[in-house]
Amino acid sequence: MRIDTRTLYRPVGLKEAQLILEADSRAFPPRRPEQPIFYPVLNFQYAEQIARNWNTKNAGSGFVGFVTEFQMDKTYIEQFEEHVVGASIHRELWIPTERLDDFNRHIQGRIKITASYYGDGYEGPRHWSKDWYADEIFEALYTTSLHSGQDFSGEMTLNRNAILLNFKYWATHDLSKYVLYEGEQERFLQFLADTWVSKFPDIHLIGSELVDVS
Repeated sequence: MRIDTRTLYRPVGLKEAQLILEADSRAFPPRRPEQPIFYPVLNFQYAEQIARNWNTKNAGSGFVGFVTEFQMDKTYIEQFEEHVVGASIHRELWIPTERLDDFNRHIQGRIKITASYYGDGYEGPRHWSKDWYADEIFEALYTTSLHSGQDFSGEMTLNRNAILLNFKYWATHDLSKYVLYEGEQERFLQFLADTWVSKFPDIHLIGSELVDVS
């Protein structure tokens, strides 16, 4: 039976984005005791505004904002009243935290991360086995790619979520001190983006459109 859906959005920081990915992008993580309400929003512009203007300045968000997009069973969400909390675009639903598990069960398909915004304090997620973060992971991937295709493929698989969350940061920041030749940052990121498509064709790599050097 076909289920009618409605697109919802949610701005999230680094930790929540990681937890969503660890749940195979099928559920939002439980709320903390001091968070009695879960707030999905009803349009991209509102989610973008929060992610870009608030999350990037907030240490608790890891100085980064991601916009998630997901499809919900339209009949299910009609039971929740829409709330306008500012201008006309500031429309959201209020889901009591004790109903979040039920809400998650009515998500259709996977939660997608569709946009990312980085603040000055961003360090990124940790490497899968070492105390390395965004810059060090970039350097490790680049160095590995020079020496072993097999090891590089393994590093990509083990650091898949970190690459997904970091890629636009790498594409918009100067990391040339980690590479050997002028212009190598852009060429390596194009190689990384091309390899991503072959390994994870169903997952859009945010920022990949910024590094087409062909």
